[in-house]
Amino acid sequence: MATVLLIVVVMQADGLLSPCTAYELRSKYATIIYDNPEDLRRYNKELYLAGRLRSQVRQYKTDTVEQEVVAKIDVITEKAMRVLDMYPRPLNYSIKILPGRDEVAHAFKEIYNVNVDYIAFYSPRLNRVFYSSNNGRLRVTCHEIGHVVVENYFKISPPQRIHELMAQYVEKHIND
Repeated sequence: MATVLLIVVVMQADGLLSPCTAYELRSKYATIIYDNPEDLRRYNKELYLAGRLRSQVRQYKTDTVEQEVVAKIDVITEKAMRVLDMYPRPLNYSIKILPGRDEVAHAFKEIYNVNVDYIAFYSPRLNRVFYSSNNGRLRVTCHEIGHVVVENYFKISPPQRIHELMAQYVEKHIND
């Protein structure tokens, strides 16, 4: 696993081009994107795993923050699939780690044109989870990954309330 530094050129409203940087990590299931290494460190610190989940992460090489985040995401994804007894193949999704709640709300507004106060959300259209780096707790992370598994398992997406119930089920049983 290698960290890739992406330099993207964005056209601004005034027609000028502006370079932006982003980092990308690849896990077995997810492409993890973040703009600032400090956001990844903060997210990793918030994403505390205990018990069996922690033991599973220790089976990976986790010498760096990047390796640890990749291991945690893979372990959580695999546990979410076991909890739901749903194994979508292949499962490939992306994660965008943003600095905070305001940036998550802004991302939701850009995609859905609706104002929200979310700390995280899953966009089925993009097959991407958005997390705020300072709210990356296990329950939040596994809830959104539960949405990923459900959405990628069914050929036709279940109704929103059923989707939410299954994500809550993952959240509730992640440490079983």
